Amino acid sequence: MPRRVVIIILAALIMGGVVAGGLYWRWLNSPRYALQQMALALKSQNMDVFFNHLDLKEIFSNSLEGLEQDLGSLEKPDEGVDEWTRLSRQMGRKLARKFLPKLLETMDKQIREGIEAYLRTLDNSQILGLATAVTLAKITVKGDEAQVMVKAPKTGDSLRFTMRRGAGDGVWRVVAVSYEDLKKIIKQELQG
Repeated sequence: MPRRVVIIILAALIMGGVVAGGLYWRWLNSPRYALQQMALALKSQNMDVFFNHLDLKEIFSNSLEGLEQDLGSLEKPDEGVDEWTRLSRQMGRKLARKFLPKLLETMDKQIREGIEAYLRTLDNSQILGLATAVTLAKITVKGDEAQVMVKAPKTGDSLRFTMRRGAGDGVWRVVAVSYEDLKKIIKQELQG
């Protein structure tokens, strides 16, 4: 073979290796990879890996905001409500904003154990369904934040959540779950 052909072949191989390496690196640092790691952790019952991709405190904080808005929308306008009732409602909201996060923080271990106990009850077909849903998830990445929408294969119900890349370790974590979607899922679980 002429030397020129060998150089061209080597250059093509090196270029192909660089492109493949870049794509692999991009894949390893993607939110979809983190979601698939979570599904694999469920399959192998490795809860430490699963919870490494969840920021429970941030999820609770964002869920409390959704709950607060939900409760606010249930309240009737202040028509016909005396000043004392209006003041007590405002104080109740302020107390809830102040103490519920602290209560959840102290119950972090119990909440994690409860989630873990539920996840351990999932059978293989449910875990495979989750893995499929994660593979088909719609993910929109903007910088270090990603909006994710996962659809349940059987029901078509969606679960929307936000992931954020950790500043120190670069790990993608779920930091917020759509309160409305979560409310629907919990209602279905309690009825089913």
